[in-house]
Order: sequence, then C-alpha cells, then structure tokens
Amino acid sequence: MKDEYKQTLITYRLDRSKESLQAAELLLENNMLTSAMNRIYYSMFYSVQALLLQNEASFSKHSHVKGYFNREYIKKGIFPKQFGRLYNKIFEYRQKFDYVDLVIPEKEMISEYIESAKEFNNKIEEYLQQNINK
Repeated sequence: MKDEYKQTLITYRLDRSKESLQAAELLLENNMLTSAMNRIYYSMFYSVQALLLQNEASFSKHSHVKGYFNREYIKKGIFPKQFGRLYNKIFEYRQKFDYVDLVIPEKEMISEYIESAKEFNNKIEEYLQQNINK
C-alpha cells in the first residue's frame, strides 16, 4: 500500500472515530442510550482499524480486529492492558445492547465509557502520529 493512500485512509478512519464519538454524546444527551453504546464501540473500532493500517492489516470480522489488536498491541506492551480490557468490554456491551431484548445501558455507564473512549482514541492517534511510516 502506498504511503500517501495509507495516510489518507488512516486520517479517514480517525475522522470517522471522532464523528462516532460526537454522535454518542448527542445520543446520550437525548437519552438514546443503546445507540450511544453502539457509537462508542464504533468510535473505538475505527481508531483500531486506523492503527492496524500501520501494519497493513485488515480484517472483515470485528472479532479478528479485536484479536489482532490484543495480540499485536496489548500483549506486546505498546498499549496498556487496561486498553485491551476496555476494548473487549465495549465490544461485549455493543453486542449485548444491540442484540439482546429488554436490556438498556444506564446513562452513567454511557457517560463514563464516552470519556474512556476519548482517552483510548487519543492515545491511538498520538501513537500513529509518532510512529507514522515506521
């Protein structure tokens, strides 16, 4: 993959990440909590997808993206273990709240996860800026 295209794609995915987190905040403000959790997850997913481009890795399944992130970035100590646990938990909650009937996240939970996702996404963006083309 050409460096220029890779950088364009990384920027695009980081922009989608930011937009998804902004959507989560708007959904929270409007008490649309299940949709807010979905957007939190996708915000983090887009950041991880941007990160994976550094190694030109791409997967069609979310579980493969999660597995690669944990194996290549958490187990190797590039990001703290808490980031792996956070991403795994958000993945589980997104699945639960999207597919299980009669369960809705609490407003406080969504608010906390928005803040955690901001930190997660910012650290990935910082890492990408420091390690571009390495």
